[in-house]
Amino acid sequence: MERIPFTVIASLGILSFACEAPDTVPRKSGLDLGAVPAAPPVLSVEAQAKEFSLASRPGPQHQLLDPLVGDWDVTLSTISQGGVESDPYRGHATLAWTLGRRFLRWDASVTFGEIVGTTTGFLGFNTRTGLYQLMMISDLATGMEIARGSGEIRAVGIVFELEQVDPASGARLVARSRLRIVSPDHFVLEQLEPSTGAKDRATRIWHYRRSEVPTR
Repeated sequence: MERIPFTVIASLGILSFACEAPDTVPRKSGLDLGAVPAAPPVLSVEAQAKEFSLASRPGPQHQLLDPLVGDWDVTLSTISQGGVESDPYRGHATLAWTLGRRFLRWDASVTFGEIVGTTTGFLGFNTRTGLYQLMMISDLATGMEIARGSGEIRAVGIVFELEQVDPASGARLVARSRLRIVSPDHFVLEQLEPSTGAKDRATRIWHYRRSEVPTR
């Protein structure tokens, strides 16, 4: 029997059910059918919490995100067909580990004339699915979605995909973005055209440059 996730147990208030021990005493009858196999033991809530804590410890894929930690100066530009970046909008961002280095919290703000757009997000790696996950929420939108992707952040980058449905037409749209490290003090998040292939063209780019470059 598949074990109920700890978060489900806690949220549905079925702790007493989880802690009940099954009746494993064999019942005798007039017909002896042999030994009755004992039911597997039910782990206590404390034991399940310990098991999930150990199973979710961050691994090598989380460590690859370490260069993103810090304070960053942000510029946002659109990119022409010829590859020219427009005059940028500017802002600031802070990325820091949270929840035992399982997730990077991503806080950013960019100024658009009289409007300051603020974003909060989380970046992590799901060891169960083998995919990176990125969730962003903003005061310029009401949607809350999770993009999933794979790739090498220090090379071609992690390509994220987010499937959405156009409310007007019902068509399925796939938004795509790429996160890659350019240097120890510079990384970029690129919005890609909705196409496939290794040579995806970026249409918009966020540059993150470290605010205080360490002296070498």
